[in-house]
Amino acid sequence: MVQAIRMPMMGNTMESGHLVEWQVAEGDAVEADDELVLVESEKASNEIVAEQDGVLARVDVTAGEEVPPGTVLGIVAGPDESLDDAPAPRSRIEPDSADESPDTDTDAGTDGEAATEAAADTDDGGAGAESATAGGDAPDASGDETDGEAVPTADGHAFASPSTRRLAREHGVSIREVSGTGIGSRVTDSDVRAASGETDRPGATGVEAPDATGGRREARDPGTLGVTIEREQELSSMRRTIADRMSRSSRDAPHVTNKREVAIGDALAAADDLADELDAPIGFTDVLVAAVVRALDRHPEFNAWFEGGRLRFVAERNVAVAVDTDAGLVTPVIREAAGRSLAGIATERRRLTDTVLEGNYTMDDLSGGTFTITNLGMFGVDSFDPIINPPQVSILGVGRIRDDDEGKQCTLSLSFDHRAVDGADAARFLDTIAEGLAAPSVLAAERARLGADAAGSSRLAAGRSAEAPDGVGAAIASDIRERALEIATTHDWPVPEFEVDLRGDRPAVAVTAPDTASPATMKRLTYAACRESSYAGTITELHDPALTVDCG
Repeated sequence: MVQAIRMPMMGNTMESGHLVEWQVAEGDAVEADDELVLVESEKASNEIVAEQDGVLARVDVTAGEEVPPGTVLGIVAGPDESLDDAPAPRSRIEPDSADESPDTDTDAGTDGEAATEAAADTDDGGAGAESATAGGDAPDASGDETDGEAVPTADGHAFASPSTRRLAREHGVSIREVSGTGIGSRVTDSDVRAASGETDRPGATGVEAPDATGGRREARDPGTLGVTIEREQELSSMRRTIADRMSRSSRDAPHVTNKREVAIGDALAAADDLADELDAPIGFTDVLVAAVVRALDRHPEFNAWFEGGRLRFVAERNVAVAVDTDAGLVTPVIREAAGRSLAGIATERRRLTDTVLEGNYTMDDLSGGTFTITNLGMFGVDSFDPIINPPQVSILGVGRIRDDDEGKQCTLSLSFDHRAVDGADAARFLDTIAEGLAAPSVLAAERARLGADAAGSSRLAAGRSAEAPDGVGAAIASDIRERALEIATTHDWPVPEFEVDLRGDRPAVAVTAPDTASPATMKRLTYAACRESSYAGTITELHDPALTVDCG
């Protein structure tokens, strides 16, 4: 059977792919596993290989073109195969569809293909197939049907993506009255702008420039402005996608940014200490990720996606940390961050960063994020207003670390979608992050309790990792002693020394007291101090630890 070379689906939010280069020419002989064509999406590239021996019998899409996923790019035919058995040029089916027979794919204008075209239309930002139908079947104010549906016209159906339909509403244009020039008579953004009287066609004079909404408009003639264009540069596929997504986010989501100065001296010191104790690449960013996870646990409305007019709460805490690359900003995702120890967070973040910088990442590394952290502090930026990465509802910007009279400080800037949360919610969220950074030993204990690196599960039923760091136990012991000192002062009791071991199924507290102390009194004091400990709520069993008392 002939091989239909199709644009692959590289990520569930992909709307189009860019054909970078054909590795073989039409008519060339190929062998199975030969590289045929290089394609790329917004943030990933892919080489499509031959599945059989034969000839590249047909090339449908040339280098530099962009087409939707599932589009036929060309055909490889075996020795006894004919192009009569091949799908029509540029015809499209759903990627990874089980049915690729010519009966359902040959005629580009058939209802079968039209149905798959309509079904494939989804909004940006990871909405997926669900969001395409989330709006129901009710017509909008202009009389057109809601996003993702085909609109009946006198000549058949008009197909357009949700973003194109939204653009039509903004320009006061009815999709029914627009002639589509895209594949399968699809209505494109350019068609909508042309119908509204806005020039967006090849051959327009001057240089194209983005308009206020991130679209395209006819550029000014440089000669009339007394300037000389030195050179022009086409945006890369990744850069175009970033520009489009950020423009949509800024246009669609009402952004508000809350800023707060936070003390981070303890967090920096804890990161250094834990890095030495655990021999792990723990840095301030990893402590910040842990503080963010803690805040997401307490404020789940920030661990959500805003799609189809609904707030969709996500069970996993998948934190994306932006990485600056030569090609653009990339946001790899630390999946299941809530189930990782601090060392686990640090190790995974370092792995993802190295993978991204080496260019070896996949769409799996970039997808599924529920919250994003972006840091411009290393560039000397004090604070900024980050743009939300849809469909997430918020993003945290981190500014430059400053050392002043109050110690080491930095500014955290939380941008949020005001449709989903309010300013007071954001203030409380920032407050929880600040609390975590001010008490990094609590974060470390919580990560040790919930970390699943050693046990291989997302959360341990017993409540702690088998490899809880000694430094955490020492921090808890010190906290218990402070509580014991407060209690003992009112009763004139001696204050013993405490040693905490977190490596079993239950916290073990060893008490060493003077020989003049009563064992019963020391037990009473210890239990009271544990219940008052800052860690008592984090490590539940600390209310009733396994206890050994040595008096003298």
